Amino acid sequence: MSVSEQLTIITSGFAAKEQAMLEVFFGGRNAAGYRLVSSGNADALLINLKDEAAERQLQAWLDDAGKPWVAVVQHKANMPSRSGGIYLERPLSIKSLQVGLGELREIAQSGIMLATGAQRTKDASSKPLNDRDRVREAVFAEWQARKQRSSQAASSWQGEHKSREEAGLNSRFSVQRNELNSLILEAQKQVQEKQAKLEAEGKVVPVPEPEVASEPEAPKVPSLSAEMILQCCGSLSDVNLDEGTERRRVYFSLDGLMLPWILRAVKTGNETNNIQQIVGVPGALFYLPAEKAFLVGMDSDLLLQLTRTRFGFDELSLLDKEPDQELPKGKRVAADELVWQLALFTARGRVSDSLSAEEPLLLAEIPDFERLLETPHARSIAELWQSQRLSARNVADMLSIPQRFVFSFLVAADALGLYCQ
Repeated sequence: MSVSEQLTIITSGFAAKEQAMLEVFFGGRNAAGYRLVSSGNADALLINLKDEAAERQLQAWLDDAGKPWVAVVQHKANMPSRSGGIYLERPLSIKSLQVGLGELREIAQSGIMLATGAQRTKDASSKPLNDRDRVREAVFAEWQARKQRSSQAASSWQGEHKSREEAGLNSRFSVQRNELNSLILEAQKQVQEKQAKLEAEGKVVPVPEPEVASEPEAPKVPSLSAEMILQCCGSLSDVNLDEGTERRRVYFSLDGLMLPWILRAVKTGNETNNIQQIVGVPGALFYLPAEKAFLVGMDSDLLLQLTRTRFGFDELSLLDKEPDQELPKGKRVAADELVWQLALFTARGRVSDSLSAEEPLLLAEIPDFERLLETPHARSIAELWQSQRLSARNVADMLSIPQRFVFSFLVAADALGLYCQ
């Protein structure tokens, strides 16, 4: 590959929070020259080498693809020697990830194919190397030697510093707060530059209202941080819906997810007037039909993770509770607020397989953004969708906004039943 080409990278084995941080990183200027892909024939693999299953997956990548790789591990010293890739130790900082990606590019540009199992080993031993292969082997050997010298120098400088780091930091993608702030500010700057360019070209760009701190006694419209926007709308780039392969990237299945059970609890509770408990989640989760609210006995981070967890068959169920039965402690959240938020977290810029991005729909009413989370361009999307029957694809094109904002809105508004039948 040439120096100017983008190196496509596929990730594997990272938790939702780690994956979100990686998407923020690869979406900014700090990762120029690299592009994260969710599927397909990537140039390299970035894997969280946390257990034996991940070890087998990395070995399968070497055997099948024979392409470069980066493995994030707890301790490099304990890892077996593998060619064509590098190990990065936790805690993983932006700087170390940039260095690792630079080494990964060197491997990719050297043009060296990795060993792909016993057959390649057998072929290599029986077939003499030609001049081109010898040059490649020499380049790769020199690179490995230089990498080893750099590693030894870094180890001698650090001494025992890493062994004193807190164990808690080793369990997640660790980014210093100032580094994370710089990523967010940079992402916001890129959006502003794009908007200014479009305005200069005479295009109408719906701009979200700036977040303004209100007086303590005044009602405050919920606003989203850059991290929350990522959780609600993801970072998926626009796709060509006319291409089958591209279309599959924006659709997801609701099978095994918690959102259908939330909606079922609301429907059943309203029909029977009985309190509905969602059984199988690690915490209290009740729908109270008399109050049109949910009783939630878990923190918001856990609730976020549960929206992306695929439960097995019969792991979740509904249990009727009599109105006079004692309930556990927890906070009460209006049903439409919780359903809207969980639908956004579940969709994350995609379309559920129960909907279509190309089916014309008409919004019966605009969501109450005085109480509900207001995602970017949500008001413009709602006003346009209420004015005429359009598909999600039409809305994104007419407003010249990323598809992911429209797709998340589509799933959340459908969950609340805001579209005309």
